[in-house]
Amino acid sequence: MGSGCKGNVILKRLQHRKINQHRGWRVLGILLALSLSSHSTAWSKTLSLPALVEHTMQFYFERPSSKTMETSIVAGPSSSSAYAQFLQHLPSVATPYHRPAGVFVTLSRNGATRACWGSVFPQQKTVTEATVAATLGALTKEYRYRPIRPNEWQNLKPQVTVVTALEPIHSLQGQNPLLDGLMIRQGGRTGVILPGEARDATYQLVRCKLKAGIQPGQQFQLYRIKADVYH
Repeated sequence: MGSGCKGNVILKRLQHRKINQHRGWRVLGILLALSLSSHSTAWSKTLSLPALVEHTMQFYFERPSSKTMETSIVAGPSSSSAYAQFLQHLPSVATPYHRPAGVFVTLSRNGATRACWGSVFPQQKTVTEATVAATLGALTKEYRYRPIRPNEWQNLKPQVTVVTALEPIHSLQGQNPLLDGLMIRQGGRTGVILPGEARDATYQLVRCKLKAGIQPGQQFQLYRIKADVYH
């Protein structure tokens, strides 16, 4: 083979190698773009309310500076700079949570309630803030159960109940305790049973009366609690 033919072969090999390298870089670029896209999708996912409860418990128990949040709960969460900083650096949450609503946080272990705190009526500007405040209330103000220990919170199952409506009712007709909560009021006393905490409407009413301390023969007002429950 002449030197000219050898030169043509070498040239063709170099061109072929360049083409393969170019294709390789294109494939690598596509794979990199797909990888970044998947990461971007993961990063853009919003925080669920139960995950927000876990995030709050972790912050409270694992960061010494967050202990100042306990004192702020008594005086009002907004009075604490630690509380304000915690809210400011929260991961994003879904848009529907950017509104005021009554919120309850229930913490349970092996099906048994360990703590529950909240309010039927809005106490904070958003559902997000109310969830954080209710979580801290369950950790610091719940008096019906023994205090939650720092080594216990990771084994707790959070449930968040967001109140969507409060309907005055005159009887238990149509009351489904698995889906509807119940509130009873008599003077300044109130009792609340959340959706799913009773299987029978009559038993739900009995428990509400006991919580409110209502005696037989006393008049009272009933309210059906409509709510979204997040596990």
